[in-house]
Amino acid sequence: MTLSALALLFAGAAFAAPVAGTYTSTDLGGSLLTGRGSQSWAAPLNANNGVGDVFNSLSWDGSALGTQWGFACGLQSTPQGVVDNRVAGTGTVVFTNNFSGGTFYLNPGPWGSGTGTINATQVIATVQYVSFNPVASVVNINNSGRFDNSNCALTFSIANAVGLGDTDGGPFPANYPALIDPSCAPTRTNGSWGNVITITMRIDCPTSTTPKTWGSLKSLYH
Repeated sequence: MTLSALALLFAGAAFAAPVAGTYTSTDLGGSLLTGRGSQSWAAPLNANNGVGDVFNSLSWDGSALGTQWGFACGLQSTPQGVVDNRVAGTGTVVFTNNFSGGTFYLNPGPWGSGTGTINATQVIATVQYVSFNPVASVVNINNSGRFDNSNCALTFSIANAVGLGDTDGGPFPANYPALIDPSCAPTRTNGSWGNVITITMRIDCPTSTTPKTWGSLKSLYH
Protein backbone atom coordinates (compact mmCIF):
# COMPACT_ATOMS: atom_id res chain seq x y z
CA MET A 1 0.00 0.00 0.00
CA THR A 2 1.33 3.46 -0.88
CA LEU A 3 1.63 6.41 1.47
CA SER A 4 -1.10 8.32 -0.38
CA ALA A 5 -3.49 5.40 0.01
CA LEU A 6 -2.70 5.14 3.70
CA ALA A 7 -3.22 8.89 4.14
CA LEU A 8 -6.72 8.47 2.72
CA LEU A 9 -7.31 5.46 4.96
CA PHE A 10 -6.51 7.47 8.09
CA ALA A 11 -8.05 10.75 6.90
CA GLY A 12 -11.01 10.25 9.19
CA ALA A 13 -8.88 9.82 12.31
CA ALA A 14 -8.75 12.65 14.85
CA PHE A 15 -5.29 14.20 14.66
CA ALA A 16 -3.87 15.94 17.71
CA ALA A 17 -0.98 18.38 17.68
CA PRO A 18 2.54 16.91 17.73
CA VAL A 19 4.11 16.64 21.19
CA ALA A 20 7.72 17.70 21.64
CA GLY A 21 10.11 15.01 22.88
CA THR A 22 12.38 12.12 21.93
CA TYR A 23 10.81 8.76 21.09
CA THR A 24 12.39 5.39 20.31
CA SER A 25 11.32 2.16 18.65
CA THR A 26 10.14 -0.94 20.48
CA ASP A 27 13.49 -2.69 20.03
CA LEU A 28 15.03 0.17 22.05
CA GLY A 29 12.32 0.03 24.72
CA GLY A 30 10.07 2.72 23.25
CA SER A 31 6.62 2.90 21.66
CA LEU A 32 7.46 3.42 17.99
CA LEU A 33 6.92 0.38 15.84
CA THR A 34 9.83 -0.81 13.75
CA GLY A 35 9.14 -0.91 10.04
CA ARG A 36 9.91 -1.99 6.53
CA GLY A 37 11.20 0.01 3.59
CA SER A 38 11.87 -0.03 -0.12
CA GLN A 39 13.91 2.07 -2.52
CA SER A 40 12.79 1.96 -6.13
CA TRP A 41 15.17 2.36 -9.05
CA ALA A 42 14.48 4.30 -12.22
CA ALA A 43 16.16 1.58 -14.31
CA PRO A 44 16.99 -2.15 -14.01
CA LEU A 45 20.25 -2.98 -12.22
CA ASN A 46 20.15 0.58 -10.83
CA ALA A 47 21.78 1.64 -14.09
CA ASN A 48 21.07 5.32 -13.31
CA ASN A 49 23.39 5.14 -10.26
CA GLY A 50 20.63 6.30 -7.93
CA VAL A 51 19.26 9.15 -10.04
CA GLY A 52 15.47 8.94 -9.89
CA ASP A 53 15.36 6.59 -6.90
CA VAL A 54 12.34 6.99 -4.58
CA PHE A 55 12.00 5.70 -0.99
CA ASN A 56 8.94 4.28 0.77
CA SER A 57 9.05 3.33 4.49
CA LEU A 58 6.12 2.21 6.63
CA SER A 59 5.67 0.89 10.16
CA TRP A 60 5.12 -2.87 10.51
CA ASP A 61 3.11 -4.37 13.39
CA GLY A 62 3.68 -7.99 12.41
CA SER A 63 0.66 -8.21 10.14
CA ALA A 64 0.01 -4.80 8.55
CA LEU A 65 2.04 -1.98 7.07
CA GLY A 66 1.59 1.69 7.92
CA THR A 67 -0.70 1.50 10.95
CA GLN A 68 1.46 3.93 12.95
CA TRP A 69 3.81 5.91 10.68
CA GLY A 70 4.93 6.42 7.11
CA PHE A 71 7.68 8.29 5.24
CA ALA A 72 7.70 8.25 1.44
CA CYS A 73 8.08 9.88 -1.96
CA GLY A 74 11.51 11.49 -1.49
CA LEU A 75 13.36 11.71 -4.82
CA GLN A 76 17.09 11.37 -5.48
CA SER A 77 18.11 13.78 -8.25
CA THR A 78 21.91 13.28 -8.21
CA PRO A 79 24.05 10.13 -8.57
CA GLN A 80 24.74 8.22 -5.37
CA GLY A 81 28.19 8.44 -3.85
CA VAL A 82 30.23 5.24 -3.96
CA VAL A 83 33.32 4.39 -1.90
CA ASP A 84 34.69 0.97 -2.79
CA ASN A 85 36.88 -0.51 -0.05
CA ARG A 86 37.12 -4.02 -1.50
CA VAL A 87 40.38 -5.83 -2.01
CA ALA A 88 40.21 -8.60 -4.61
CA GLY A 89 36.44 -8.45 -4.41
CA THR A 90 36.14 -8.81 -0.63
CA GLY A 91 35.33 -5.92 1.70
CA THR A 92 32.77 -3.12 1.89
CA VAL A 93 31.24 -0.68 -0.54
CA VAL A 94 29.58 2.42 0.96
CA PHE A 95 26.70 3.96 -1.01
CA THR A 96 25.46 7.45 -0.03
CA ASN A 97 22.04 8.53 -1.29
CA ASN A 98 20.58 12.02 -0.84
CA PHE A 99 16.86 12.58 -1.33
CA SER A 100 14.75 15.72 -1.28
CA GLY A 101 11.05 16.16 -0.63
CA GLY A 102 8.45 13.62 0.35
CA THR A 103 5.75 13.45 2.99
CA PHE A 104 5.20 11.76 6.35
CA TYR A 105 2.43 10.96 8.80
CA LEU A 106 2.31 9.90 12.45
CA ASN A 107 -0.83 8.31 13.82
CA PRO A 108 -1.83 9.03 17.47
CA GLY A 109 0.65 8.05 20.18
CA PRO A 110 2.74 9.64 22.95
CA TRP A 111 4.15 11.93 20.23
CA GLY A 112 0.69 13.28 19.39
CA SER A 113 0.02 12.92 15.66
CA GLY A 114 0.12 14.76 12.39
CA THR A 115 1.23 14.93 8.79
CA GLY A 116 4.06 16.90 7.23
CA THR A 117 6.63 17.50 4.55
CA ILE A 118 10.12 15.99 4.48
CA ASN A 119 12.96 18.41 3.79
CA ALA A 120 15.89 16.08 3.20
CA THR A 121 16.81 12.42 3.68
CA GLN A 122 20.23 10.80 3.64
CA VAL A 123 20.61 7.03 3.28
CA ILE A 124 24.05 5.49 3.79
CA ALA A 125 24.26 1.79 2.93
CA THR A 126 27.35 -0.26 3.80
CA VAL A 127 27.36 -3.48 1.79
CA GLN A 128 29.72 -6.34 2.64
CA TYR A 129 31.05 -8.36 -0.30
CA VAL A 130 32.86 -11.70 -0.43
CA SER A 131 34.46 -12.60 -3.77
CA PHE A 132 32.40 -9.84 -5.43
CA ASN A 133 29.11 -11.23 -4.05
CA PRO A 134 27.05 -9.08 -1.62
CA VAL A 135 26.41 -10.97 1.62
CA ALA A 136 25.14 -8.34 4.10
CA SER A 137 23.99 -4.73 4.23
CA VAL A 138 23.55 -2.21 7.05
CA VAL A 139 21.78 1.09 6.37
CA ASN A 140 21.82 4.34 8.36
CA ILE A 141 19.05 6.86 7.58
CA ASN A 142 18.47 10.42 8.74
CA ASN A 143 15.68 12.70 7.63
CA SER A 144 14.21 16.00 8.72
CA GLY A 145 10.85 17.61 8.12
CA ARG A 146 8.15 19.94 9.37
CA PHE A 147 4.61 19.25 10.49
CA ASP A 148 1.70 20.76 8.59
CA ASN A 149 -0.08 23.68 10.29
CA SER A 150 2.50 23.71 13.08
CA ASN A 151 5.86 25.22 14.01
CA CYS A 152 7.08 21.77 15.09
CA ALA A 153 10.05 20.14 13.35
CA LEU A 154 10.76 16.41 13.03
CA THR A 155 14.02 14.45 12.95
CA PHE A 156 13.76 10.72 12.24
CA SER A 157 16.96 8.68 12.58
CA ILE A 158 17.44 4.98 11.87
CA ALA A 159 20.72 3.60 13.16
CA ASN A 160 20.66 0.09 11.77
CA ALA A 161 18.21 -0.66 9.00
CA VAL A 162 18.93 -4.05 7.44
CA GLY A 163 19.07 -4.44 3.67
CA LEU A 164 17.56 -7.78 2.74
CA GLY A 165 17.62 -7.93 -1.04
CA ASP A 166 16.99 -6.34 -4.39
CA THR A 167 15.36 -7.24 -7.67
CA ASP A 168 18.75 -8.07 -9.23
CA GLY A 169 18.74 -11.18 -7.07
CA GLY A 170 15.09 -12.16 -6.85
CA PRO A 171 11.45 -11.08 -7.01
CA PHE A 172 10.12 -8.28 -4.83
CA PRO A 173 8.48 -9.86 -1.72
CA ALA A 174 4.98 -9.43 -0.36
CA ASN A 175 4.34 -7.32 2.76
CA TYR A 176 6.97 -4.70 1.95
CA PRO A 177 6.20 -1.10 0.94
CA ALA A 178 5.57 -0.85 -2.80
CA LEU A 179 8.22 0.30 -5.24
CA ILE A 180 6.89 3.76 -6.06
CA ASP A 181 7.67 6.33 -8.77
CA PRO A 182 8.19 10.10 -8.27
CA SER A 183 4.40 10.63 -8.26
CA CYS A 184 4.14 8.09 -5.40
CA ALA A 185 2.32 5.57 -7.58
CA PRO A 186 3.36 1.88 -7.28
CA THR A 187 4.39 1.51 -10.93
CA ARG A 188 8.02 0.44 -10.59
CA THR A 189 9.36 -3.11 -10.61
CA ASN A 190 13.06 -2.60 -9.81
CA GLY A 191 14.59 -1.75 -6.45
CA SER A 192 15.65 -2.94 -3.01
CA TRP A 193 13.96 -3.67 0.31
CA GLY A 194 14.80 -4.13 3.99
CA ASN A 195 13.78 -3.82 7.63
CA VAL A 196 13.75 -0.53 9.56
CA ILE A 197 14.92 -0.90 13.18
CA THR A 198 16.60 1.03 16.04
CA ILE A 199 14.67 4.26 15.40
CA THR A 200 15.04 7.52 17.32
CA MET A 201 12.50 10.25 16.56
CA ARG A 202 12.80 13.82 17.81
CA ILE A 203 10.02 16.44 17.72
CA ASP A 204 10.93 20.04 18.48
CA CYS A 205 8.25 22.68 18.97
CA PRO A 206 9.70 26.16 19.64
CA THR A 207 7.97 28.05 22.43
CA SER A 208 6.80 31.61 22.08
CA THR A 209 9.28 34.34 23.00
CA THR A 210 6.69 37.13 23.07
CA PRO A 211 7.45 39.38 26.09
CA LYS A 212 4.83 39.34 28.82
CA THR A 213 2.99 42.56 29.59
CA TRP A 214 3.15 44.19 33.04
CA GLY A 215 -0.50 43.28 33.57
CA SER A 216 0.09 39.60 32.84
CA LEU A 217 3.12 39.53 35.14
CA LYS A 218 1.12 41.15 37.99
CA SER A 219 -1.59 38.53 37.57
CA LEU A 220 0.94 35.81 38.46
CA TYR A 221 1.18 37.20 42.00
CA HIS A 222 -2.51 37.85 42.73
